[in-house]
Amino acid sequence: MPEYFTPFYFFFDLVAFLSVILAHLVKTNRSMIRLYVVQSFAVALVLIGLGLVEEEQGLLLIGVLTLLIKGIMAPIFFARLMRRFGSRFTVNSYLSTPVTLLALMFLVLFSYSRVFLPLSSLVPQALGLLSLNIAIIFIALFVVINRRGAFAQIIGVLSLENGILLLASFIGIKQPLALEMGIIFDIVVWMIIAQVFISLIYKQFGSLNTAKMKNLIEE
Repeated sequence: MPEYFTPFYFFFDLVAFLSVILAHLVKTNRSMIRLYVVQSFAVALVLIGLGLVEEEQGLLLIGVLTLLIKGIMAPIFFARLMRRFGSRFTVNSYLSTPVTLLALMFLVLFSYSRVFLPLSSLVPQALGLLSLNIAIIFIALFVVINRRGAFAQIIGVLSLENGILLLASFIGIKQPLALEMGIIFDIVVWMIIAQVFISLIYKQFGSLNTAKMKNLIEE
């Protein structure tokens, strides 16, 4: 990554970081959707920027596809789910807000700890940004663990994928274009499967709150 691109990358990396932090604190599903869209736009713009700077058409194409699928198609998909299950979606957490904030602080501190110091050889000029990307991954994974609703956990999984993509682009891991497009296609298929899965969960348990999914209901 060119040095002059680092401030641009840092800005959008920070946007993605704040988005996933706020995903733990918001109280409505619409807010979670907006935060995911903001994060996805940040990821897409990073990829498009890298594609332009490094003159790689593959990265530019993946960035545009990310923008279309995650920034446009995903919100439409989520809006359909909201219309169908909106009153049944929950955004509760297993941990209280103060404990959640403490856990987030621990994850950030852990990401900046000496545990990941050996990774500094990958990007010695910007170790802080590397730790920030690792923090995004941990915090997104924590969304999946801490949120009770199935919908919120879907957002967490997609945010985790965004974090991994940001980290890979930062340290310069490049995959064949066909593989990158396959990953984007997998996300589309995953969203379709998620809609079916949510419908089956509600049919079986009568709720989308994962805290209530302890016993199967006989039909």
